[in-house]
Amino acid sequence: MPGQIIKRGDNTWLVRIFLGRDTKGKRTYLNKTIHGTKKDAQTFIREKERARDFGLPLESLNITFNEYLDRWLKFSEQHVREYSHFWYKQLLESYVRPTLGTRRLAELQPLDFQSLYDYLLERGLSGRTVRHVHARIVTALNQAVRWRMIQQNHASLIKPPKIVKREMHFLTPEEAARFLVKTEQGQYGTMLRFALATGLRPEEYLGLQWKELELDRTDRGVVHIRRVVHQLSRGGGWMWGDVKSPSSRRDVYFPLTLVHELKKHRIQQQELRLRMGKEYEDHNLVFATKFGTPIHRKFVTTYHFKPTLKRAELPHTIRLYDLRHSYVTLSLISGVKPKVVSQQAGHSSVAFTLDNYAHVIPEEREGASDKLESLLFNTGA
Repeated sequence: MPGQIIKRGDNTWLVRIFLGRDTKGKRTYLNKTIHGTKKDAQTFIREKERARDFGLPLESLNITFNEYLDRWLKFSEQHVREYSHFWYKQLLESYVRPTLGTRRLAELQPLDFQSLYDYLLERGLSGRTVRHVHARIVTALNQAVRWRMIQQNHASLIKPPKIVKREMHFLTPEEAARFLVKTEQGQYGTMLRFALATGLRPEEYLGLQWKELELDRTDRGVVHIRRVVHQLSRGGGWMWGDVKSPSSRRDVYFPLTLVHELKKHRIQQQELRLRMGKEYEDHNLVFATKFGTPIHRKFVTTYHFKPTLKRAELPHTIRLYDLRHSYVTLSLISGVKPKVVSQQAGHSSVAFTLDNYAHVIPEEREGASDKLESLLFNTGA
């Protein structure tokens, strides 16, 4: 049945394309109001009929982007990690659905996605976040192509914004010593000292359980990183998740000083658990709130990390994550081999470590010519 064009006013046309009959035998149509000339309405019909000729089901022409995303999320739930799926939903809910959700899937064009990314950047979102949004849209629409709901993934034609790399801060040996002196006593001081001495990511030590610690060795302690805790940005709460990558699944060694601190902390935590009774949710966490639940990263930063920086007279621009950068930097300065540092930090490769921490290596490069001269010319330098 050919498409119909019904005049609705000056330069306004209602286009109706027959989609077929539903399960009850009722006729269903794709209805679209076209503002412009009758020729514009005819062009719209030809495009949709051409899509039908390519084998795309006409019913897909009537589906909104929101409706498609609901289907895709239900499908992807079976193929990605639980937290990844939650993160996908959050990104789409916050940044995509409000702008493009009511648009028809088949009508979305490259300029629509470019306009969305420009709008998000104008709102102050980072290039990294917008690239995450872009990646989710491209993945979702790739599946739409495979399901033959659209002919082409127009989002894949758009180049996402560049990531502006944030400046990496790290503590010098003198600053690190000052920071450690000014950490408080008790759980939060132990946590910050542990973070600096191990280089763990915040989600790793905030989700650490006692069963993942070895505190009975006579030479040093060992922490086995196997999973992390994710703080949910909306509605609070938290959930367990897998480590960032296979290389993040690792064993990290730390000094005996912290072994003794952690043993003392465990006794104090056990006493607290007894006092709290049924109010305490025992998740076996090394660092936990007084109710036994994971501590939120923002709470640590605001009430413990930033005050420590202030007491140590260190720049307030240093981030909690920079304790990890400081661990890597100080390890390299101390002469630990880059391969060992890379493994301890859970980096993807030694090349990543060297590329991102090249600021530590100049001293070694400066002495390289002297060593080479001694080797080649036997100068005894």
